[in-house]
Amino acid sequence: MIGQSTAQQIVSAVHEVCGYDINYISPEGIIIASTDEKRIGDFHEIGYRAVQTGETLEVYDNHSFAGAQKGVNIPFNYRGSTIGAIGITGEPDEVRRYAQLALRIMRLLLRERDLDASRELKRAEFSYVARTLVQNGEINHAYLEDFLHRRNLNYQDRYRAVLVALQDPGKSGNITAMENKAETMLGDIKQSFYAYEYPDRYILIISEQSYEEQKHLLKELTDIPAKVSAGSAHRLAHVHRSFEDAQLAEKSRPDMFVEFDGLYTELLFSDLSWHARDMFLNKTIRRISTEDRELLKLYYEEQMSLKAASEKLYIHKNTLQYRLERIHRQCGLDPRNIQDAAVLITAIRLAEATAAG
Repeated sequence: MIGQSTAQQIVSAVHEVCGYDINYISPEGIIIASTDEKRIGDFHEIGYRAVQTGETLEVYDNHSFAGAQKGVNIPFNYRGSTIGAIGITGEPDEVRRYAQLALRIMRLLLRERDLDASRELKRAEFSYVARTLVQNGEINHAYLEDFLHRRNLNYQDRYRAVLVALQDPGKSGNITAMENKAETMLGDIKQSFYAYEYPDRYILIISEQSYEEQKHLLKELTDIPAKVSAGSAHRLAHVHRSFEDAQLAEKSRPDMFVEFDGLYTELLFSDLSWHARDMFLNKTIRRISTEDRELLKLYYEEQMSLKAASEKLYIHKNTLQYRLERIHRQCGLDPRNIQDAAVLITAIRLAEATAAG
């Protein structure tokens, strides 16, 4: 069946092409949409006959049939059933040529409507399954296996939860474009499904094998820009644990692509109170400048090599030595001492995790 809104869209589209008044007649013979609003609700006898007989019927005067005027009335068959008729008002010899065009327009509009409905149904199903799994909710096992089978997924495989968070969508002024791009890219990732989480995040469930094979596609999401945080791999029944890991990864580092598997000291910070964090940072790197913190970070990334770090910083080795000694004096920890270095590296990572959270 076609509702009044869809029927009105159909008659308006046909009218724009041919310029004649158009009526859409229900199987019961009632005009439910028309470019002549006065006729909506009237019984259309010849339109009713067209639906019942499945034949195109023409009317050559305005008085032969109840509610009918001169014109052509075409039954419309969709998916094996006659669901209504289109009436084109005018001299039959003039409007007859628009009959097949009207049918083609109707089919195109209904296929588009059905495609939109199918997409919404698919989106709703994806959202229900993904949300239920990451929340460790109850879901019918037979239904879940059928859902997975339709997507070439196996219940016994291992899966990851991946969070995709759009960055500063309110400031971009074009959140719809960001969402469209994210959904297109997520839809291209094989052996996965996702749910939208208001206001700016997606939850992707992806098989472990597919994750390893398509990690490059996930990293491309950062260009939207979006922050991508991947949880650990678990059996589907325990994917909620992967979701929790993904949330921890999201908070732990400011990087645009973060894997739970790559977290080490950050795991120690997850249950650390803000008071304890604050005290630790006050005793360590908060005593030195932001510039010197960046210097320390690079120094440790270069495995405490004066030569490699000074070359990266474009400074002389003696200058680097001087700045390391200055850090030592300011915070009481010697960056060149392996034990003090461990404390400073931990402080740098804690500061990053705190900023990300």
